[in-house]
Amino acid sequence: MEVFRTKVKRRIIISSGLTLVAAVLGFYSIYSLNYSDSSTMSDGFVAGFQFGLILGIGVLSLVDIIKLSLAIKDDTKLKILYNKEHDERLKAIRNKAGAPMIVITSVLMVIAAIIAGYFNIVVFYTLVIAVICQLSISAVVKLVCMKKM
Repeated sequence: MEVFRTKVKRRIIISSGLTLVAAVLGFYSIYSLNYSDSSTMSDGFVAGFQFGLILGIGVLSLVDIIKLSLAIKDDTKLKILYNKEHDERLKAIRNKAGAPMIVITSVLMVIAAIIAGYFNIVVFYTLVIAVICQLSISAVVKLVCMKKM
């Protein structure tokens, strides 16, 4: 169980870094908002969407930090978390749905969309649509596999 405890501590550190990055990007996003007459509706949408994504990433990583910190302090919660992560049925469903790689590529694509939104709106829209399609297909496959298994 100590090996899993160190793994959870490592996740807390990663989530803390993600929260810090989200906070920095959030402050930059608030600072860079400009309400001029020459800005278009699309510019406002991109800025708002970027800020929403940044805020969502920050809140989710903060919730993850709290959840994992509570699990480290209580052995029964840590055992429940361990059992939940090592459930063979859920592992098989996640693997069939491509969960490990889908999560990684989706997060990277969202981060790329946030960064690309500052430079090119077309790339921003393309990446956001690709992430939505990728996550939707993965969710449908996961639901189908959960019904079958």
